[in-house]
Amino acid sequence: MPGRRRILKALAVSGVAPLAAADWSNPFARQWRNSFLSHWQVEKKYTLAFVEAMPAEYFDFKPTPAQRSFGEQLVHLGQANTAYMRTFQIKTAPAAPRDISKDSVRAYLTAVFDFVAEVLTSLGENDLERADLRINERVKPHRGIDLFLRAYTHTAHHRGQTVVYLRLKGITPPTWSFEPST
Repeated sequence: MPGRRRILKALAVSGVAPLAAADWSNPFARQWRNSFLSHWQVEKKYTLAFVEAMPAEYFDFKPTPAQRSFGEQLVHLGQANTAYMRTFQIKTAPAAPRDISKDSVRAYLTAVFDFVAEVLTSLGENDLERADLRINERVKPHRGIDLFLRAYTHTAHHRGQTVVYLRLKGITPPTWSFEPST
């Protein structure tokens, strides 16, 4: 059970209270949830390291005029992830910041990562298989598990784009470390 203790510790630090393992009777669903929550904390820590790596005066930096600024890119990451999770209609999503300052973006992303974890800990295992979840009218319905995978992938995608922003400012991006759940 060392992996479970690590997950519970990570959730306690984030302020997220997990459902008891007994609440999910399907062993695969329970393991998937616990694994996702563990990896989601790694994603949070790694994404916030990118926020810390960029000096505050460069949060409005754009590699080209057509691109989002560094801060806008990170806010977009959070806005999409809240849109995915709002489909479950069980928690109020954090509001996007009014400004794109380093402090505002850090606070917003922290709230978004915690929001995604709170949504998952609030769901029943059957919610992972629901196939009626609509992000908006243009996107076909998703299964619950797909929304979490979409949030994970979307986070990696946009955080990966910010590597270029850091490199263009002469900053070495934070190093990622895969921390498998056990």
